[in-house]
Amino acid sequence: MSCWDPGSYPRGDGRVSCTIEASSAEVIISSPRRRNAISPGMMVDLRAIAVRLSSRDDVSVVVLRGEGAAFCAGGDLRAVREHLLTPRAGAGMCAYMTATLDALAALPMVRIGAVTGPALGGGAELLGVCDVVYAAVDAPVGFVHAALGVSPGWGGGRRLVARVGRRSALRLLTEAGRLSGEQAVDAGLVDVSCTNPLEAAEAHRARLAKMPVAAVRAAVQVAHGVPEGPLFTALWGGPAHQAILAGVRAGR
Repeated sequence: MSCWDPGSYPRGDGRVSCTIEASSAEVIISSPRRRNAISPGMMVDLRAIAVRLSSRDDVSVVVLRGEGAAFCAGGDLRAVREHLLTPRAGAGMCAYMTATLDALAALPMVRIGAVTGPALGGGAELLGVCDVVYAAVDAPVGFVHAALGVSPGWGGGRRLVARVGRRSALRLLTEAGRLSGEQAVDAGLVDVSCTNPLEAAEAHRARLAKMPVAAVRAAVQVAHGVPEGPLFTALWGGPAHQAILAGVRAGR
């Protein structure tokens, strides 16, 4: 991971918290007065959460959401203007946040995004680490970087290409528009547009939480290209497998 330290700058507003209960984690981006824009201190929080979750083999699903009426409006522009406008600081932030989001994306857990309001710029990049995204029908979603005179810098452009393809990614990046939740589904940025994304994300989390943790984690790894053989062998005949088979036999 990058050696650049956002902790060397004033922390700024907001925090990112993580709670773990049973096999589930919830990550909350919280800076409501600034539409949950990411300050230097919140970058530190995100890195710590990525490290914390990477050490947990008892978690299979993570819900990522914002507090209040927004998901995340990107980087905190006040912090950017006051502290991060030099090329050196920009390069450091780029490396730091790209590594942080890469670490979140590498977790062998299903990551569910719940978008109740704006997910713009860096907020749209955060959605790129999610496997499933639920968004409110009218929630603005967009890679608006070009309209601000910049380009994606947290690894979101690369993830966007992987998600929607080069041609669609080029259009979304150069048009720099704000799509509604419904339009974002058509564009491939969002999976489901609904009236209550938090409720939908929670229902999805609850379904996964009923399944054996190791099996869900293995499924995530298979989907990410990890060879199936060792994963299958480690689970076959294990406690969860045997317990489920015993239940099936008892049901007969």
